[in-house]
Amino acid sequence: MLAVFALCAVLMVRRILPALLAIPVMAIALCLVAGVPIPRLSAVFSGGVTALAPAYAAVIFGALLGRVTIDTGIARAIVNVAAEYGGENPLLFALALCAVTAVLFVSLSGLGAIVMVGSIVLPTMLAVGVPRRLTGPLFLMAFALGFTFNIANWTFYTTFFGVSEGRLLPFALALAAIDAVALVAFAIVGFARDRDYATWREQRRDDDAEIVDVEGGSARRVPPIAMLVPLLPMPLYFFFHLDAVAAFSIAAVLGAAIVRPRAIVQTIVGAAIRGIEDVAPAVLLFMGIGMLLVAVKEPAMHAALAPIAGAWIAKPTAFVLVFGLLSPLVLYRGPLNPFGVGIAFFAALLGAHAIAPVLLVAGVMALVAVQNVCDPTNTANVWVANQTGDRAERMMLATLPYQYVVAVLAALLVVSLHVAGAATLPNAPFPPGLLAPASAAHHVVVDDDGTGFGRVAAASVAGALARAGFQVERRHAFPERRDCSAKPYAAYVYVRRKRFTLLEGVNLDIGLRLEDCGGWVVREWHDHAVVPHPGAALVRRLALQGARRLLAWRGRHPIRAHVLFAHGLSLPANLRPTYYFALFKTVDGYMRVYVRAGGPAWAAGMRTGEIVDKIDGRWWWDYGTFQSEARSYDGRPHSFQVRVGKTTQQIQLGAPVLPKEVEAQLRE
Repeated sequence: MLAVFALCAVLMVRRILPALLAIPVMAIALCLVAGVPIPRLSAVFSGGVTALAPAYAAVIFGALLGRVTIDTGIARAIVNVAAEYGGENPLLFALALCAVTAVLFVSLSGLGAIVMVGSIVLPTMLAVGVPRRLTGPLFLMAFALGFTFNIANWTFYTTFFGVSEGRLLPFALALAAIDAVALVAFAIVGFARDRDYATWREQRRDDDAEIVDVEGGSARRVPPIAMLVPLLPMPLYFFFHLDAVAAFSIAAVLGAAIVRPRAIVQTIVGAAIRGIEDVAPAVLLFMGIGMLLVAVKEPAMHAALAPIAGAWIAKPTAFVLVFGLLSPLVLYRGPLNPFGVGIAFFAALLGAHAIAPVLLVAGVMALVAVQNVCDPTNTANVWVANQTGDRAERMMLATLPYQYVVAVLAALLVVSLHVAGAATLPNAPFPPGLLAPASAAHHVVVDDDGTGFGRVAAASVAGALARAGFQVERRHAFPERRDCSAKPYAAYVYVRRKRFTLLEGVNLDIGLRLEDCGGWVVREWHDHAVVPHPGAALVRRLALQGARRLLAWRGRHPIRAHVLFAHGLSLPANLRPTYYFALFKTVDGYMRVYVRAGGPAWAAGMRTGEIVDKIDGRWWWDYGTFQSEARSYDGRPHSFQVRVGKTTQQIQLGAPVLPKEVEAQLRE
């Protein structure tokens, strides 16, 4: 396994094989080495192509907006405004252009956008006296600062790692502040040391902020309101929670409508075609990363990756070491490069649930802060060096001390925000015991009610599931009694028979109840027949009908079924935050509780069968039966007074499970 990592790393570092080819090759090679069945390789390949579709769709539509911004003259107009008000001080002027560049790259992405914006910003910096040796590094640092909030990149984070924007935003703001301080410090120190002014300049034209009307052929200025178009996706995405594709599309159409209202169709179509050309390599890279993501979630991969993706990364010292002190390993497509072999390491950590996804993303963002600015193998860095007459390696040496400090401080910030002392980093959204171990994947226990017909039915169900590819064990089990941390199975099927006499004959009912490893009911199926004298043949037929319906459910709900059978968790259909408990009133008049073992309510101390007297300090009957029971499903951290034997106990719920994040991280 490690040999595959090392070989692919060498191929990428030596530029023998580009990352967009090496990563899918790595995904297939890892599967073969780990013993993934050959028929599953096609699922890894085809499933991986679409696994990150939202991410590369955002990249494509971001490139559309980028092309609209550049082709209509909006980007040049923004730079010219910054140049006009930047003053005569080259330092302040350079910082003003850096601020504009950072803002632009919140929405723009791809090498095409870097080339087009750089073609405006770099000559402008040189023309006003910014030292040549500072121009390229300042542009790259500004690009990296804006890339911290790049919407297309955030779509990748939310899709690949299953992290919501709200949980990531506080760290991103802190990282951006550290990055901005590093940029200003680099500029101040550089201007103090280097007075090598430009030896060439580009003559500023009067029509720099003008465009040509496609239909009329006349030149007119870009309306000032159009300069807000590159900023529009930010509030749409971060505050109004629109999808990235929708945010980019709205901004692109609005920009074309404001600047070229009579040529809006031609502008959008042309920008779409050129935008796709700009980001085609990135799209192919995302497809390869998707294959790697699907590959590491295969059951056979879990055990193989255990030595690489162990719990060691959750120790604060290890986290700071990997994502801070060792951050230079992103250079030259090194082993921590998120756009190279490093993505396999991060995917392994993700698949093993070794650390919380939001913390893993935070660590990756710290590494990206180094990679975007310093890596001389980046095509953007090579282009910038060529444009400014510099060398990519010299720019790396000049910026690495600053970006290294950024990465180390960012890693320390993550640790300080989430841990104290020697505690390990949390692995939310998975409370301890919520998921079954990797060795339990696709293992199912089939139980029966102890009757003769029940045992016959359970044997038939077990055989049908075994033929469908499950590892089946026939025995009695009680999944609700303990959490899933050490269970050898991911799902539990309880088979029972019911019979009662009618005038027409005996009504025989064979029921199957599917539960997850913690005893939370997923679905129940019943098949029955009325016959004079039911026998074993009828029992087998009804049991097989139920097994077929269970397998049909798996086909209709592939994501929920994958999370259940591979990880032992039943996701709620509505994907709302949940504590995995239910209140119900029994015939004796008491309000009792059913608790999913290993869930948040279980972790808070609630147990199945306990009597609930008070909810949030009030007797439950003050709310009413239905209103009290409904509080099981509202996702709020209620408090309860429950009876435990002859004593009472206060239970306070903590944080719920977030099914959307769980689904995004665990789905195939």
